[in-house]
Amino acid sequence: MAVQREAWRHRAWEVLGQVSAEAMIAWTCDGRVLVWNEGATRFYGYEAQEVIGRDARSLLGTPEHVPWPPADLCGHRALELNRRHKNGTPLTVLAELRPIEDEHGQVIGVAEVGRLAPHTLSMARAQQQAARLHLAAIVESSEDAIIGKSLNGVIQSWNGGAERVFGYSAEEAVGRPVTMLIPPDRCDEEERILAAIRAGERMPPYETIRIRKDGRPIQVSLTISPVYDLLGRVVGASKIARDITAHRAAERALAQAEERLRAVVEAAPVVLFACDAQGHLTLLKGRALESLGFKAEGLIGRPFQGMQGGAAAGFATQLARALRGEQFTAVLGVAGGLVEIRWLPVRGAEGVIAGAGGVAIEIAEQRRAQEEALRASKWELFGALAGGIAHDFNNVLAAIVGNLALARMKLGPASEAATFLLESEKAAMRAQGLTRQLLGFAKGERAVRGMVDVAALIESTARFALGGSNVRAHVLVARDLWKVRGDEGQLSQVMNNLVINAQQAMPWGGSVEILARNVSLDGHETALPAGDYVRVDCVDRGVGIDEQDVARIFDPFFTTKAQGSGLGLTTSARIVGEHGGRIEVQSRPGEGTRVRFYLPRSREEAPELQAGGSVRPPKARILFMDDEEPIRKVAHAMLTHLGYEVCVAADGGAALREYRKQRYDIVILDLTVRDGLGGLATLERLRALDPSVVAIVSSGYSSDPVMADHERYGFVAKVPKPYTPETLDAAITPLLGGIGRAEGARRSATGADQDRGAR
Repeated sequence: MAVQREAWRHRAWEVLGQVSAEAMIAWTCDGRVLVWNEGATRFYGYEAQEVIGRDARSLLGTPEHVPWPPADLCGHRALELNRRHKNGTPLTVLAELRPIEDEHGQVIGVAEVGRLAPHTLSMARAQQQAARLHLAAIVESSEDAIIGKSLNGVIQSWNGGAERVFGYSAEEAVGRPVTMLIPPDRCDEEERILAAIRAGERMPPYETIRIRKDGRPIQVSLTISPVYDLLGRVVGASKIARDITAHRAAERALAQAEERLRAVVEAAPVVLFACDAQGHLTLLKGRALESLGFKAEGLIGRPFQGMQGGAAAGFATQLARALRGEQFTAVLGVAGGLVEIRWLPVRGAEGVIAGAGGVAIEIAEQRRAQEEALRASKWELFGALAGGIAHDFNNVLAAIVGNLALARMKLGPASEAATFLLESEKAAMRAQGLTRQLLGFAKGERAVRGMVDVAALIESTARFALGGSNVRAHVLVARDLWKVRGDEGQLSQVMNNLVINAQQAMPWGGSVEILARNVSLDGHETALPAGDYVRVDCVDRGVGIDEQDVARIFDPFFTTKAQGSGLGLTTSARIVGEHGGRIEVQSRPGEGTRVRFYLPRSREEAPELQAGGSVRPPKARILFMDDEEPIRKVAHAMLTHLGYEVCVAADGGAALREYRKQRYDIVILDLTVRDGLGGLATLERLRALDPSVVAIVSSGYSSDPVMADHERYGFVAKVPKPYTPETLDAAITPLLGGIGRAEGARRSATGADQDRGAR
């Protein structure tokens, strides 16, 4: 019985030592620690396993020259010790020391009970108070909801972000159970959270549903952590909630748009395929597979061996060309029929060619002109479907890009998160380029005229077209080369065709000379009218062209190459002609070829800012019309952030009603509105109300003729979707001169009307 009582007393002392607020340490005479309670951990920051069995004097800051234990230690002794926390903070400890003796009365160790000196405790409390004030300022300014709650789930603190996310004011929320934010079917979440917090555990971030004051469910991302007091005890929990409802909705919309785009591809009478750099198939699908007698099963990941005879060799030859960086169209005989393949190199990181792919279309045995007509009708159908998908895709991108840009601006350039948001924004903007490529590839995009820097266009196109080949470009451009007005994408296609033709004419390698300079023609040198032009020469030292073939070089489908389509120079001549220029070819067999084209100089000059013209009018009023609610919301936020007064409308009828109430400095009109008045019709009615109205057109249809030539239809500027606050501001700011209403922009719009009437 006595043994049991002694064991009970020993265990009781162990428990009391652990729960004590004081630091209790047992030392050996050589400074090693044998006992270290939780109070010591709270004082010094070291866990028991870090110090037990070790000489801990140096860890706690005891100098080596100080004897330990004190030489005169006998009985009870109180000392003031200078110690150090694990984080380096100096501590003054009031310690009571008692010797530990064996059964013979020999001192074998020291027992220490310590507490913080009053001035150390006051300093720690002052530091903690300052830290609390600093932390409170950070918490209150956060856009996220930051909530403090007790261990029984009662809300104790509620920042401004929580008011914005959940709709409750701090007075309405503090003191109430946090379960008021939790749907009834998710109340078990709170029980699990509180159990983990009481155990001192951090909850891993997770997503869930919460309820706003207005009853609307929102999707949130939660991060929950325990809160400790000065003694290291868990006294509550902190919760950070971020509203991700719009973000997840945008992701779902993007996935749906991608699925629709995939359905279009599956339904079109084409075959999509892709190969890696080793020629192994990575993609093979399309409705036309069955008519050609192929099945995709078992072919993915292997070289394409389904073709018989010369077809396999022809496919391998074309694949090799694409892997060298060529972009071309070729015809291949397959399964007793003909297949036209549009080849594209696939580039990976840093522009390195990682594979090749393309689109294959079956064509019938008939004259090439009839083949092209059939092919054009197929692509017209595909292009019409792709146009609608591209429009919807750009609308989705507009909401994503706008929200990313706003979040980036709210965080500020110094935030690490802003860097990630900027990269996401850039990736989303690159997706816009994919939609333009889809439209151009499917049906040919309408010219979008603007000022074109020919020098920069030559440099970028030549570098891209010759990348990875054994041919280099030698570019000589006049320093003061004039600008031209045209479609940069189409003119880049012309340069790309010429450079690739030159490269193919020199299979052994070499150099392509590209010369660009300003010329003034008197009307006799070429068939062009007299005037100023930019002349570009593309010269190779290749195989050359026979004299009888030079006269036919621009004929559709005429080609001197075994695998050529005969459309490259035809397309180039059409584009140059539509831009008011002319293209010519000079060639000799064995000596090379010179292709020269002229583009008329643009007389437009960049507008000069008048004194004070860069100052935005105070609270310029803007009316923004779009039928997509997410776009209206993000546009309203962006324009408000830029300092404008903004009114939004869902269609043309609503815009007209708002304009009748008051005039606006600028109206921004969506071109295509489902089940409502679109941008062009709205502008006509607005001009009847106010002839000097200043209107900007916006659309996800980058190929629409109004976007291609907006001034012809009465708009003074355009903003293709998607857009960022910067691109919106770049379109608006030049229209706002001086202060007050944008009178200069209105006069320009009125003058444009008079010019159109004269024409």
